Amino acid sequence: MDKYDLIVVGGGASGLMASGFAAQNGAKVLLLEKMSRPGRKLRITGKGRCNLTNLTTIDDFLTHVNQAEFLKPAFNAFFAEDLISFFNAINIKTKTERGRRVFPQSDKAQDIVDGLEKWILKQGVQIKKNARVNKLFTRNGYISGLRLQKGKMFFADKIILCTGGTSYPATGSTGDGYKLLKTLGLQITEIKPALVPIIVKGKLPAKLNRLSLKNINLEVYKNKNLVAEKFGEMQFLNHGLSGPIILSLSRMLNKELSTGTLFDLSIDLKPALSEVKLQNRFQREIENIRYLDVQGLLRKLLPAQLVQVFLDRLKMDARKLASKLNQNEIKKIILLLKDFRFQTTGLRGFDEAIITSGGVDLNEVNPETMESRLIKNLYLAGEMLDLDADTGGYNLQIAFSTGRLAAMAATNKLKRDGK
Repeated sequence: MDKYDLIVVGGGASGLMASGFAAQNGAKVLLLEKMSRPGRKLRITGKGRCNLTNLTTIDDFLTHVNQAEFLKPAFNAFFAEDLISFFNAINIKTKTERGRRVFPQSDKAQDIVDGLEKWILKQGVQIKKNARVNKLFTRNGYISGLRLQKGKMFFADKIILCTGGTSYPATGSTGDGYKLLKTLGLQITEIKPALVPIIVKGKLPAKLNRLSLKNINLEVYKNKNLVAEKFGEMQFLNHGLSGPIILSLSRMLNKELSTGTLFDLSIDLKPALSEVKLQNRFQREIENIRYLDVQGLLRKLLPAQLVQVFLDRLKMDARKLASKLNQNEIKKIILLLKDFRFQTTGLRGFDEAIITSGGVDLNEVNPETMESRLIKNLYLAGEMLDLDADTGGYNLQIAFSTGRLAAMAATNKLKRDGK
């Protein structure tokens, strides 16, 4: 029989943090990872650059999170500056970029994973890979151990589950933890993809694929009523829309989008220019270039990939002289620049979702310790909890903070119990 003080299940961001701090606090720790190596999802976060956190205030940070009150104890104990200091201490330098987003100085997520794995091994954590858990054992309302799919059993005084959500399942996030907890009677709120591309009606022109638009304003309408507004960057894909502001909207509207509710997305491509200023801009361009045609005019206002799309929507002759445009035609061009519109039809799936919305019901978890209120000595951390946030480093900070809090609470309790 293999006995440990504490077992961590899942070697993602929260699991690596939990196992390392638990061992550092004196516990004999085993980390079980179902994949061939830990940190598979962490390696691809932030497009492989790993947006670790966001250097904003706790109050502002929490405006980007659902069920924010739950996170206050975890953040009060370990927040963004603490995380940066921690990485500096294990020889990983960081840098801060636009939007107060923090990245490793090397721009390599792999360095974060390698640094964390080296650190936990130094703390004495034992890692068992290709170890998928398929059963949890309890005794008199307390967690007591677990069994691997291959049949081997392990026992511990404390267990921390960090099995992640269901986004990017190829990395190992396949919702295993939810299934295990359901067998113990814990409640799991509905699971949905979040921070995921939005599908729009009709086939997008192939030439738009991967086109990014910066500094645009996006308004979202439901039954002609404005329900959301975002400013920033978005991207066209063959199958829909993506990019920071689209991903944030997908999280905000995912429950309705996933059930087929239709929204109109209105893109203002020139938010800094009013219709009057655009009208004046047109007049100047026409006066400055005598033989400027409609295509040339649009090229002065739009990325090259969008010019033909606009011509098709406007049903205008590309070679028509801009000076020959009447006021109604100019008004149509300006309207399209200020209201480039699409209709949503749904969301892409978990294969493309950055995070999972839903998870373990927070009413059943103690926010001061991350311990289950139903099963004693069972702790929960990271994405498997019903916590999700916008892009910008928020979700990883949640994983790191909740993982560390669970580790410290569990090991401090071990010490109080004299173990």
